[in-house]
Amino acid sequence: MSEAEIFQGLFTAINSVLTIFSMFFAIVSGYVVALYLFLARAPLLLRTVAFGLLSVGLVFLGGTAAVVQTMQDGLFVAWSKLGSPLINVADLRNPLPAEVFAFAGMSQQQLGVAIGWTVAVAVYLVLAYMTFLYRWPEDDRRRLGGIGGGAAG
Repeated sequence: MSEAEIFQGLFTAINSVLTIFSMFFAIVSGYVVALYLFLARAPLLLRTVAFGLLSVGLVFLGGTAAVVQTMQDGLFVAWSKLGSPLINVADLRNPLPAEVFAFAGMSQQQLGVAIGWTVAVAVYLVLAYMTFLYRWPEDDRRRLGGIGGGAAG
């Protein structure tokens, strides 16, 4: 594999990560709006179905992210085997000055992956809490007026 092919593969992987993040943001945002407007008052069965569908969507995104991460790691290995690459693989994994993240004990790329997975799991747990345990204040329901079946006034 040539340097240009690996470079193109890395750009494609970055584009895939951005697409996955955009889809994650859209799904979570839509679910939060649904929680606020009607799922908060929905019967348990409907909340369970909605959360199940959310879970399936996030599992697919997580699986895709894991595949992209594995492919990206392979591209970094291939890059490091090049005779005289344009950019050192350590610089690819650490685009910011090393002093900024020296305390972490891992590359900035690895740190970004760890933060991404941590945020995804935290968001999922918060949405589970908001779906099944959190009780929305009555004031929020009244303020909605006729939206989502709430009473006006």
